[in-house]
Amino acid sequence: MEEAFFVNGGKELFGKVELHGAKNAVLPMLAASLLTDEEVEIKDCPSISDVDNMLELVREVGGEVFRFGRNIRVRGQAVKNSVSTSLQKVMRSSMFMLGTLLATVGEVKTSLPGGCAIGGRPLDIHLDGLKMLGATCQEIGDEIFCRAKELKGAKIVMRYPSVGATENLLLASCKAKGKTTLINCAREPEIVSLVGLLNNMGAKIRGEGTSVLEIDGVESLHGASFTPVADRIVGGTLLSALSVCGGEIEICGLDERLVGSTLCALRSKNFETFDDGLCLRARAKKVTDCSEEVACDLTTGPYPLFATDMQPIVSAVKCFGKGVSRIRETVFESRFSHLSEMKKLGANVKIDGDVALLSRGDLRAGDMRARDLRGGAGLLVFALGLAGESRIFGTSFVKRGYENIDETMRKLGADMRIIKN
Repeated sequence: MEEAFFVNGGKELFGKVELHGAKNAVLPMLAASLLTDEEVEIKDCPSISDVDNMLELVREVGGEVFRFGRNIRVRGQAVKNSVSTSLQKVMRSSMFMLGTLLATVGEVKTSLPGGCAIGGRPLDIHLDGLKMLGATCQEIGDEIFCRAKELKGAKIVMRYPSVGATENLLLASCKAKGKTTLINCAREPEIVSLVGLLNNMGAKIRGEGTSVLEIDGVESLHGASFTPVADRIVGGTLLSALSVCGGEIEICGLDERLVGSTLCALRSKNFETFDDGLCLRARAKKVTDCSEEVACDLTTGPYPLFATDMQPIVSAVKCFGKGVSRIRETVFESRFSHLSEMKKLGANVKIDGDVALLSRGDLRAGDMRARDLRGGAGLLVFALGLAGESRIFGTSFVKRGYENIDETMRKLGADMRIIKN
């Protein structure tokens, strides 16, 4: 029997939710915890399958893991140079073991990482940077072999501000000899969280939140405790659901600045937000009831531009709005699979290469299938706005990044649950 999300859409949303720490911050922070023998505590971690799988990777290379609700403690530096192929194929975050294992064991053997099928995500920026730090890297088929007797600081100009490569090079360079400068690096809030943890562990890193990071290598790191930034993608998903459903919700722990590009895409005279410094309150009229045109012209890009992870979710909203929205995807070349599912249920969708044109059609509830994490979240938002009963198959994708999303939405008044067919 296959699981599916059952959604009886068209219900307004009201209530308050607490936002947990960001998945995309927690995963590299777990890898960072292996850079010391001492205990590292990461607080407010989401209970999702990606975190569970990352903890298995941590155990495999020698770390001890202790979990107390949302708080995770890791004790023990990495001692093994490889992790299981099965877990690497499931999740892309296994790539963080490259930087961590080079900095601790001095070598790493791994496979090309898996994750969602949203297009090619090569590791060349990661490997080019590691080579400049003194590593030798070989790719043989799907296998990657990296070795370094000693990592040395270097000036690295990244050809693209890759989040994963920035995090990997931070993990590798914080214990390298001398100074490392990363130029044109990623600026995401999750990078700032990783730097915060590493500095609490004794690293010397400057420039977080900017495109230039300076790292002075240290001999060793020590234990620390850190709370990651709130999950802006989960927050943006809830705001998008509000836009298609209408109502009023309060998201505690979400700073309006974290979701600035998403709010630009959603905000209108019928969609208002109020930030008191602790919670973000949003009030909206159902987008299908709005007489004004709410179309947008969006292009995905590195932070602080519009996040590629939010593209499928905001796309769902724009299938309900008046006017034609244009969304260009520049980060991943295969991130429009959700649109074919929405089109089956009446959305007006036209795709030309990396550009999608979206507008309201004769929408109806029905069955859809998720093929990746954020696309699945987009389908859930789409179903919430449809009057009638829908089923979304592929729940395992959504569970990778959303903790009990069905319970969260029910708490706000939606009719959503997981069923087996």
